[in-house]
Amino acid sequence: MHEVLIAMDVVTMLFMSLVAAAAAAGFLAFEWRTLRNRVLLFWSAGFAVIVLGSSLSLLRAYSFLVGVWFANGLLVVAHLLFLFGVARFTGRRVAPLWWGLLLPWAGLLILPEGIDPTPVFAITGSTLVALVALKAAHGLLSRSGAPFEERTAASDGLGFVFAVHGAFYAAKALLVPLPGAFVSIVGFKGVLIQVSLVEGIVVEVLLALLMAAAVRRRREEAMTALAERDALTGLYNRRAFESRAQAALDAMAARHRPGALLLLDIDRFKTVNDSFGHAAGDRLLVVLAEVLTEVLEAGPTREAIPARLGGDEFVILVPGLDEAAVQALGAAIGARMARARRRDLPAGATVSIGAALFTAGLAKPDLSLETLTASADAALYEAKRQGRDRLHVRRSVQPAAERGCGHRRADTAPSPLASGEGCCA
Repeated sequence: MHEVLIAMDVVTMLFMSLVAAAAAAGFLAFEWRTLRNRVLLFWSAGFAVIVLGSSLSLLRAYSFLVGVWFANGLLVVAHLLFLFGVARFTGRRVAPLWWGLLLPWAGLLILPEGIDPTPVFAITGSTLVALVALKAAHGLLSRSGAPFEERTAASDGLGFVFAVHGAFYAAKALLVPLPGAFVSIVGFKGVLIQVSLVEGIVVEVLLALLMAAAVRRRREEAMTALAERDALTGLYNRRAFESRAQAALDAMAARHRPGALLLLDIDRFKTVNDSFGHAAGDRLLVVLAEVLTEVLEAGPTREAIPARLGGDEFVILVPGLDEAAVQALGAAIGARMARARRRDLPAGATVSIGAALFTAGLAKPDLSLETLTASADAALYEAKRQGRDRLHVRRSVQPAAERGCGHRRADTAPSPLASGEGCCA
């Protein structure tokens, strides 16, 4: 009588697992209709396969081939669909050879008669599921190999569930030989069979929720990034720059760090547009954005915040730079633009730069992003006045060594790139 009750409980749990998988498949398919991310179709298909496998498992007392071999093989197929969905989600490559894991399962059909199939099926199935689940966890959590830069708490949670799920099945494969673990794979007898059904229900619910959450979070971040980025160049737009720059200035003030704000624009940009067409002008804007990205991506400028303010006007806030570093940065931008002109840009496509140099510990109390922008704008005007294609530096705070120079404004210092003059020349 006790065995009958246990069997009924196992059948009930199997039915609950079937219902949970069906709900997960439907939920992810519904999410796909909203989010239109094909990853959800892979994962929904995986749960649909589990529904089919769970349904066939109810026939194991009548057909070993269909109810045991085919049903449990579908569990491996479902996890492979999960894995390839993870690969698509993370952008990591998973070799199609992973489908070759179905070959060992197919080999179970040729087991010699007289061998108890329960431990062989249990070890093989658990090992295959463990391998696939742990590979999916690695794709979501690993920081090595192909980059996965869009990790979120939801994707990490999904990877953690896959890791625990894979570890459970690996442990299950090792525990198969223990007495009472797997008594009968046909009759649902054995502690691990019952525990597996409970674990399966919990994991199905967690996976479905985290899969949807990970995709939704990805979409939200993409929409946020789209709102912050200039559509043509991919740099930050004005609003995003103002928000990030002010936060950076506050952090620099707290740490008494120096820095510079640079305004750049393309010389004779209207002439380029009128002479070569707006497509050439757009190409010039994109090239300048690429130049800025390349120049800033390494060394002391890695914390820089570049943006396109509008038209042909660009801005960069760079923490930690002194005047020599600003001049080197201006020279690097000019040199790269010169190389770009030799390739496929109009000959007159040069860039003028105005830089406002400041030191947070010595700055005026009213120093702000607006103040720095006005100072950099004045320096840019001076660079234009002196002949274009040059950098002009304007200090928001005058170094002590230059105080007392009566013939030049105390807050202005032209860079050698602009005119080659010093303060007291």
